[in-house]
Order: sequence, then structure tokens, then C-alpha cells
Amino acid sequence: MSSSVLVIDDEKSFRIIAEEALTREGYAVRTADSGAAGARAYGDEPADVVVLDRNLPDVDGVDLLGRLAREAQERGVDTLFLVATAYADVENAVQALRQGAEDYLTKPLQLADLLVKIRKALEARRLRNRVRALRHDAPSRALLDSRSPAMREVLERARRVAQSPSTSVLLQGESGTGKEIVARLIHDQTPGRREEAFVELNCAALSEGLLESELFGHERGAFTDAKASKRGLFELAAGGTLFLDEVGELGPQLQAKVLRALETTTFRRVGGTRDLSADVRIIAATNRNLDEEVRAGRFRLDLFHRLDVFHLTLPPLRERREDIPALARWLLDRIAQRLLKPVPAFSAEALRILGDYDYPGNVRELRNILERALILETSGTIGPDSLLLGSARLEQPPADAFFSVGLADGQPPTLADLEKLYIERLLEHAGGNRSQVARFLEVSYPTVAKKIADYGIKLPD
Repeated sequence: MSSSVLVIDDEKSFRIIAEEALTREGYAVRTADSGAAGARAYGDEPADVVVLDRNLPDVDGVDLLGRLAREAQERGVDTLFLVATAYADVENAVQALRQGAEDYLTKPLQLADLLVKIRKALEARRLRNRVRALRHDAPSRALLDSRSPAMREVLERARRVAQSPSTSVLLQGESGTGKEIVARLIHDQTPGRREEAFVELNCAALSEGLLESELFGHERGAFTDAKASKRGLFELAAGGTLFLDEVGELGPQLQAKVLRALETTTFRRVGGTRDLSADVRIIAATNRNLDEEVRAGRFRLDLFHRLDVFHLTLPPLRERREDIPALARWLLDRIAQRLLKPVPAFSAEALRILGDYDYPGNVRELRNILERALILETSGTIGPDSLLLGSARLEQPPADAFFSVGLADGQPPTLADLEKLYIERLLEHAGGNRSQVARFLEVSYPTVAKKIADYGIKLPD
């Protein structure tokens, strides 16, 4: 998708020459001969770059710049503004920069200078977006430092497919296994795309009608609240990557439209009459088994094959337990920074418990467990008593955790015998987790630890 330029200038000859030159360079160009006309054109459809004259017949160009910059901010559009001002008029140039202009040009305008300024402004924006993305992703990168053979194989295959810029990739795996992080890894290592946008959409978060508008955009008046045209994510991701998370949640009609966009690289905005094109790399992710969804008739076979050109399945955390200690330490450090608390250490028992747990919620659940632990911890060390696993604790022991005790030599067992046996059964049920046993008994962790030591109870393997 080519970048769009809006030229607002009252000099007709300049508008004509600029439109011809910019169109030859591949830009989508519109022009306006006054501030009012320029404001209407921008309101109908924001542009990537706005070139406006400082001295317009009906409005001060700097005032118009301020209004358009505020509108861009409200609409979440990253528009670049270039202001043309009189030669050596430093005061006007500084004022324009303060109002949000990317740069200024001096009159009389030279086409070569205009083209260079526009290219430099767009390149500067790409670099800013790249820096923001790297800052956003820096914490996530640590999650990719895996010791697990299964995860290392996934990462190696991800790096290989990154070298194929147009190949669609389907990521499957349980929720919380890091599919978005792997998608960003592929984007960031793809030549020619890593400098462009990484745009993501959770397909489960919106209704089908809103999803269509979000993906393909809409024209002004397409529906009741469409007071201005809007670019969709296919347009915003042009040249880069569009990450469709939870793609299995797409409805049948939208599946057909996404398939057409992928096969033809063209689409139409909601309410639009013309085809638009965008060179986009698609990475899709789902925690569903799309093979089963296809067999059940809930997902199109042709779309599945279009997405599943290259397949990666991320292992759950319980299948990469060797990563848990380092991952837990790293996550705890990040959580402590956010909560403005000192970073505690882990006791050996706490690390053992974390390593033994199955994590149905994967890395996301581990992060939640550690945040709860940091809130509860008061000693400077994360111990077993601070680890609330599962939704907060294990289910209460089933009926077979209670027992009957036969009489030995006709003598009833002592209370100590019963207590020892009861703790042994609870430990078996809790997989050796003494913190969970303490919660079952509604006593403190030290109390349980002391009972285990006093009775010489051996922890279950």
C-alpha cells in the first residue's frame, strides 16, 4: 500500500506539478486549495503526509496544523506534517515545529527538496516505530532464551521461515505459550519487513461486524457511526506483518473475505467500491485444533491451507520444565520493578514446587503466581508459603484422602498416629507441596514443616 500525501496550497500551478511528481514516485496524492478544503479532505481520510502552506487565503497555516495534529492524535493516526514557509522566516518555522510539524520547507518550493523531505519524514517515522517496537519487545525477548530442546527447535524453525518474507505462518499451542512473542520474532528477523509495522488483532475480542471494519477499514457513511473513513489493519500493516491471534474465532463470512484478501492481495473497505491492495505477511495463531475445526465445518478448509503454509506448534510450559527456574527469576525481576519492590530470592523448596507444577495457563499463569507471591512475601525470600498455585489452591482432597485405621493388637491408634497418617495422605494428594497441605489444614507452613520433621515423614517422590 503506497503512502498517501495531502497537499494544501492555494497556488494552482504548484498543486498540479506536485501531484504529478509525487504520483510518479508512487504516492497516493490529493490536493486542496484552501484551509477549509484541506481540513475536510483530512477529515474524510487522514493522510500519511500533509504538506501545507503557511500562508493560506482563509486560515493561518500554523493554526490549521495545530487543529489537524490534534485530530490525528484523537483518531490515533501518525500523520507527518511539512509546513512551507517564506525563505529564512525562522520564527514561523519554529512555531510550526512546536505545533507538531515534522519539518519545514522554504518557499519558493523546489520539487527535489519536497521529495527528499517526504522520504526522510517517512523513514524517520519507520525508525521511530522500530525503536518503540524494540522497547516494547525487549522484555519478551528473554522468554525466547530456552534450554528446552522442543522450544529451541520451534525457535530455529521460526528463524528459518523469517527468511521467506511472503510465507504465511500458523502458530498453534495452548494459551499463554508465547505465540505472539514468536510472531514478533519472525517479523523482526524478516528482511524487508522488519522495518515496517507489526500489527496485531485478537479475533476473539470483537464482534464479526467490528472485526471486518477493523481488518479492512470503512468508508465515510458506511454505517451509522462512520463519520469519517478509516484505514483497516491490512492497510496499516502494508509492507510489514499482520498477526491474527485466535484466528479460529473468525465467523464464516469473514473467513471468506480474509481468504480473498490473502489470495488476491486486494480488499475493499466496508462501504467501499474500489479495490485496494496491500503487501502483507500473515502470521495467524490459535489455541484450537484447526484440523478438528475444519472437520466439524466451523473453519474453511481453503483458508486453513492458505494460513498453514508453514506450521509451528509451541510446547506448553510443562513440557519445557528446564526453562522454569530461569524464567521465574526473570519474571520476578520484572514484576518487582513494576511493583517498586526489592527483588527477593527463591528458596530451594519454592523452586522445586514451581518446577513440579503443570501450569495449565502456561507462562501467563507462572507470571500471576509470582506476582501473588511477591505481594505476600515479607521475608526477602519467596518460600513455599507464598506460592498460591492454580486458581489459588489445589482442590480439596477427595473422599479417599480420608481413611479408616484398623486396630493393631486390639489397641486403638494414638492421636499422633492418626495425625501422622493424615499428613502423609494429604502430602500424597498435594504431590509433596507442604504449602498446599498447610492450607488444607488451615495452619501455617512452619507448623506443617515441624510436624513432618517431628514424625519423620518422607515426602513423596
